[in-house]
Amino acid sequence: MNSRKILILFTGKKISQTDKIFKIKDGFECWNLKKFTLDDLIIVLKKKIPPINKNVLRNYKLNTRRNDMFGITEKEYEECSWALLLPDGLNGSNLGNYSEIIFLLNLYSSKFLYPLFYGSHFGIMQVAHEKSIFEFAHYQNQANIFKKKEFTSFFEKMLPQTQYADWQRDRIEKWSDEDWRLFVAGWLYQGLKEYDNSKNIFGWQRESADMAAILESLFTAGDTKNEEIIYRLCKRIAVLLSWKFPDIEKEIKDLYSQRSSFVHGSFFAQIAKDSKRNHDKMPIPNFDMLYRKKEYVRLALLAYLHLAELVKDNPKLFKNRKTIMNILEEAIIDMDLRKLLIKETKELFSLIPEPNFKFH
Repeated sequence: MNSRKILILFTGKKISQTDKIFKIKDGFECWNLKKFTLDDLIIVLKKKIPPINKNVLRNYKLNTRRNDMFGITEKEYEECSWALLLPDGLNGSNLGNYSEIIFLLNLYSSKFLYPLFYGSHFGIMQVAHEKSIFEFAHYQNQANIFKKKEFTSFFEKMLPQTQYADWQRDRIEKWSDEDWRLFVAGWLYQGLKEYDNSKNIFGWQRESADMAAILESLFTAGDTKNEEIIYRLCKRIAVLLSWKFPDIEKEIKDLYSQRSSFVHGSFFAQIAKDSKRNHDKMPIPNFDMLYRKKEYVRLALLAYLHLAELVKDNPKLFKNRKTIMNILEEAIIDMDLRKLLIKETKELFSLIPEPNFKFH
């Protein structure tokens, strides 16, 4: 693990933490930013994460926002509520590993997180989002789910798989088709932020199509057969998740029904029909249904990433089977293999908060 650290600053309501700094484990801390002035924060930050050189000292406190990503003003700091001090990801990046760390946090949390700033040995940097802070600030108070030893175990266990969070030449030169599959799935999952807490009346089912693409990249991409894709996909996902979600196959089939409705056009015909029947009132997107499907996709991606790391680290455990796809396919009928997959997935899921299937 990289010896460097990163401090990620979040918005949200004031957190219920008495101490300025709550130590979760060595290298893992939760900071109550409402108990720090900006000047105090910068002093402590520089001690925890020393600046790389004197040239970056201008990248901390600003009087007014410059035309770059570096530094923070007093007014901007007022929007910050809490922060996580964490190990700075994998080795091999000179510019820090923010994209890797936030990818991992968003796999752990049911809610997408939108940090406002992060601190590194380059100073404090602003994080740009396409959404306005008013669209996400009310559900960013997620500090309590990270203040547990289970989170640190999850972080350490899943850290190697954050290599798929971002494109980096020295890594991709060594990637196999399986690695590219994981990168594409991770990239598509991060794209679901577009729909977070926001739905378009005329295109909300496009989210279903994007979620289906993630599942296909994991569970069917590379198949030589084009027939019965949904059937094979559901069976493979069930190997990983049916022990926890007995209706997972039904849920995935329903997702594909929504996806097909959008892709093949019947969705728009239904909008026209509903609009006439309800005197030109547009149908309201089903937020809870889409949020529930997103949670299944998150957990499927998480379980698959974990399995990929296990296979890479200990191929003999899986009798040197070549691909994850082969393992999942064989586990449909091989009960001993399925028990092994369930055991490993249960251990991983024991480290994460219970999924929250409600939008609010």
